[in-house]
Amino acid sequence: MNESIRKVAGVLFAATAFVGLTLSAASGAWAQQKGPISKKLLVGNWTYVSAQSVAKDGTKLPLVEGASPKGLLIFDGIRFSLQIMSEFPKLASNDRLKTTPEENRAVAHGVLSYFGTYSLSEADGVLTLNIERSSFPNQNGSSFKRVIKTLTAEDLVYINPSTLAGRVNTNVWKRVR
Repeated sequence: MNESIRKVAGVLFAATAFVGLTLSAASGAWAQQKGPISKKLLVGNWTYVSAQSVAKDGTKLPLVEGASPKGLLIFDGIRFSLQIMSEFPKLASNDRLKTTPEENRAVAHGVLSYFGTYSLSEADGVLTLNIERSSFPNQNGSSFKRVIKTLTAEDLVYINPSTLAGRVNTNVWKRVR
């Protein structure tokens, strides 16, 4: 009798695992872009919703450090501009050119800003950003690929599959109306 129960339990476990994996794979497919990705739909102003940065070991890190990050992403058809900034205390000196080491660190870690030109491969949803200047100077003069997962009239989600630091970033934006 115990052997029969073990066999039934094993079959039920295998069936449950199969259903769970199937639903998990299906939900990943449902999260994919439905319909065409168009440059026309990308053009406009987007406000920052969230970002997740994941290291190779699975560690999750903030895209910018600090409280209450806000951001703006603009595509005009040829050029783009991105800014994401956290809140930080006012500078003690009231002069942005006279800062303490702690203030410098807060700003360097709490701001990500860059601009340049861009192109979009509508066929595969790959957005190429050609960065002219960045608050992270290692990006200056470089081109980076972003894979668009969602692009609708209201939502933009893209993945940076490999940052310079070796992380994978997922960025979520909402259209500004």
